[in-house]
Amino acid sequence: MTAAAGFAVLLVAALLLETAARRGAGPATAAEAVGAAMRTTPGRLAVLFAWVWLGVHFLAR
Repeated sequence: MTAAAGFAVLLVAALLLETAARRGAGPATAAEAVGAAMRTTPGRLAVLFAWVWLGVHFLAR
């Protein structure tokens, strides 16, 4: 499995989870999860580091 296929599988899984959450059959939506994480200092740091990791790996050239 290539890295691109792995990311595609993760994207499809995230979309299915989000769809299930919006229909009320799954866990919290992504917005609710980030909102809950932003209520605490460790959660804010986790969100910050996630954004930094995404920026370094996908946006920086």
